[in-house]
Amino acid sequence: MPINFRSKRGDVDAKLTHPKMQDKRKFGKVLLSFRQQGLIYSDSFYEESKEEIEPQGSNAGLKTMDISEESQLSLENVKRLIQRNFSENPLAWWDRNKIEATLKIKEECKYEYIRYKPIQMNMEDKRNMQMIIKEHINLGLIEPGISAYSSPEFLIKMESESKKFTALSTPQGQYIWNVLPMGLANAPQIFQRKMDNLFKDYFEFMFVYIDDILIASKNMKEHIKHLEIFSDACYKEGLVLSEKKATIAVNKIKFLGILIDEIGIELQEHIVEKIRNFPDILKDKKQLQSFLGVVNFAGIFIKDLAKYRKDFWPLLKETESTKWKWEEIHTQRVRELKQVCNNLPKLAIPQDEDELVVYYRGRAL
Repeated sequence: MPINFRSKRGDVDAKLTHPKMQDKRKFGKVLLSFRQQGLIYSDSFYEESKEEIEPQGSNAGLKTMDISEESQLSLENVKRLIQRNFSENPLAWWDRNKIEATLKIKEECKYEYIRYKPIQMNMEDKRNMQMIIKEHINLGLIEPGISAYSSPEFLIKMESESKKFTALSTPQGQYIWNVLPMGLANAPQIFQRKMDNLFKDYFEFMFVYIDDILIASKNMKEHIKHLEIFSDACYKEGLVLSEKKATIAVNKIKFLGILIDEIGIELQEHIVEKIRNFPDILKDKKQLQSFLGVVNFAGIFIKDLAKYRKDFWPLLKETESTKWKWEEIHTQRVRELKQVCNNLPKLAIPQDEDELVVYYRGRAL
């Protein structure tokens, strides 16, 4: 269903998506996804799903930098300052940010309703669903409701008249979202725009990707100052931080599949493992797209990547009338990429005195 999303940041077109949970394993992944976003607290999840879904880029176990006693005291003061922004409820400080989302149905879809029946669940699934619903209600994220819309699908509050468009059906009844659900195809872009506007004056030392924030400093004294600026900005704008996901004052960090330290960056092992786990012979266009998607993620570490990818382009142009034709050259390229990814270099951070070469379309300028 095409819709229009309106906020104080402007209007954008969007589209509702409707993920389907087909079995218990997938349902467990959904539960775990909710947990990772800080929306539920229970530990009763499927362990097999947890191993697969939990980000292997977790920073648990990283040690705080060795610093002087004076800096340690300053750091503890900053940590206490940051703690005022901690909450696991996305609406905790809404009275300070007061950002609302308005959904408007496009005229050509005005009389089209999307309705889905509640998904079939066994008793264990139903108990977990009841747990999620109860905790979402307690957090104020959803409320019981009646709507002609019902789609199966958090961080921005919903305008009251728009809530009906976010209804979801469960075996326990129908509920509507009080916050912007991620079922909106471009909800991440909306939130990214909010974050960019909030931190636009600090991009010199702050890197923001949706709800992941990285603060980089040259030394501990500068880092403490940056943390103070960050904490004050969050408090002023009512931005909610998750204490269990926060990692403060370390000289090595895992960020979006990359391991970063003071020397440079390298790809995390679980990304390389995903590439190795693909078969040498890919069965269809969809599997090839998945393979190249992971390879492209590692692209900055692979010299002359285009040389390996060029033989795959004809396969990506396949249509319903074109037969999938996997050949020996494709198998060879997959094996070569796997071999290259087994020995990826660590990329150094450029220094002021380094000579830099700019490449455009494979040629040095």
